Amino acid sequence: MKQIETLLRKARIGMITNQSAFGPNGEYHFQTIRKRYDLKKIFLPEHGLFAELQDQVSGSGLRYDWEGVEFVNLYGDHESSLVPDAVSLEGLDLILVDIRDTGARYYTFLTTAYYFLEEIGKWNSSGKQEISVLVIDSSNPAGRKVEGTPLQKEFESFVGVRGVLHRHGLTPGELLSYYVEEFSINVNLKTIRKGWYRDENGEFSWIPPSPNIPFRSTCYVYSGQCLLEGTNLSEGRGTTRPFEIFGAPYVDERKEKFRKELERLQKDVFVLRPLKFVPTFHKHKDLVCGGYQILLRKPEKFHALYFTLKFIRMLREEYPNEFAYRDGAYEFRSDRPAIELLVGDRILLDYLNGEYSDSIVFEYLQEAEASWRKKSRRSIRKF
Repeated sequence: MKQIETLLRKARIGMITNQSAFGPNGEYHFQTIRKRYDLKKIFLPEHGLFAELQDQVSGSGLRYDWEGVEFVNLYGDHESSLVPDAVSLEGLDLILVDIRDTGARYYTFLTTAYYFLEEIGKWNSSGKQEISVLVIDSSNPAGRKVEGTPLQKEFESFVGVRGVLHRHGLTPGELLSYYVEEFSINVNLKTIRKGWYRDENGEFSWIPPSPNIPFRSTCYVYSGQCLLEGTNLSEGRGTTRPFEIFGAPYVDERKEKFRKELERLQKDVFVLRPLKFVPTFHKHKDLVCGGYQILLRKPEKFHALYFTLKFIRMLREEYPNEFAYRDGAYEFRSDRPAIELLVGDRILLDYLNGEYSDSIVFEYLQEAEASWRKKSRRSIRKF
């Protein structure tokens, strides 16, 4: 702790943070850091400092009046805005990464931090005064369970770093440590945990890290349900339970056979509540949608990715004329459909198209998950 205190006291500091970093003393961590140390810059991820903005909305118009601190937006109007430039790194000795994650690779905050690590690595290798990184770590709200397969390089984007599973099971500090080691990034990275967070995963103390992760329970379904962003279904944005509530105007929620087949995949782990809902914004705004709410009976056992893969496959077969994949640009990429960027695996994409049996794909997932657990243990042990 003394070593960390000395590091903070002597450094000119930049922070990657937002309102999810809120301490037991009733202050945002950026307020605490500013009072005690020399905070020069705050780098803003997607959604802004207080999660004011919805997904894929530029933060270039946001302004914060805080004397002595410069705010640098890292989610602007162009893909180049996602990466800090050399000018924004000038005059800094230390970058603090202090932001909550959801445990899924699609969630963009730790991709922002990864881009930062890469740029700092280049900076340090150029012979300039070294910039270090300190992660104020927090637990993974989705727990240690892992899901999915490594993202294949051809699908790498802002919603996925190559090699990472859909649900990684790591804390922010562990995942960023993995990046440093896996990609040989020239960065001195340390983590600190004690004293910064308290009761961080309780539902009553949950602070939404972004607008559509309103509850801790959202994190248990997000690793699968985020795939719906690549379709013409509403993933529940515009409702009070995004990613838990989902559907479309063409879905008939009364089809009991359809619902029961999905529930049988993971018996007694979840139930689907059939319903109708009207999104107040986003997809199908002001339209009556048929759909479901996922009610988790055993959250720790629910395999969200397997559920959503099966759901999309069944939906394509049930509504071949109505179902469609999303087209157009997605997170600054227009060369590939959103569903490809999110799924990130040729075999899983073929499964959605009707190839391979459920059992083959489930075994494929299990093998990849076991391999990831073994590979990522080094990052977990380190901290």
